[in-house]
Amino acid sequence: MPVLKTLVEPETKVRFRSMAKARGLSESELLRAVILAVTGEDDDIGQPIEPDAERADTARMTVRMPRFLIEATGAQAKIKGMAPSRYVAALVQSNLLRQPVMTDAELVGLWASNRELAAIGRNINQIARSLNEVFHETERVKLERLAELREAIARHEAAVRALVRASQKSWVADDGVD
Repeated sequence: MPVLKTLVEPETKVRFRSMAKARGLSESELLRAVILAVTGEDDDIGQPIEPDAERADTARMTVRMPRFLIEATGAQAKIKGMAPSRYVAALVQSNLLRQPVMTDAELVGLWASNRELAAIGRNINQIARSLNEVFHETERVKLERLAELREAIARHEAAVRALVRASQKSWVADDGVD
């Protein structure tokens, strides 16, 4: 590839080096990102990758990292209840696909939530059957019972939203910018 070079003041060079280091990039990688952003060629950069079912089989990858990152990865994996390799794979997946990766505990919570929603659905079916059998006796269906079902559905929706939001947030890197 062609090379771009420029001369800058020593202070600018120091600041640029610090910015690159803070982002975990080399100076060349940061300069390339800046150039692509300025020229508008970064439109495809950072777009989520679409899953490919034909290539969903697993393969091994070896990654070299400083020991402190490996130790931090192990600690975070333990918090999530995952093996470090599974944690790293989930971290990469969530960042590339821009979708949360559910841990086993989160999946158990979703399954419980779905069971609750199925129970609510059965109650609604019983109410509908009762109304269909004796449509002139609508007083058999208590409005309070319908309100309870509505509240249960709202709680379910809120719980699922909170779980997904928490899962999404847990996989996003904290860049220190609020």
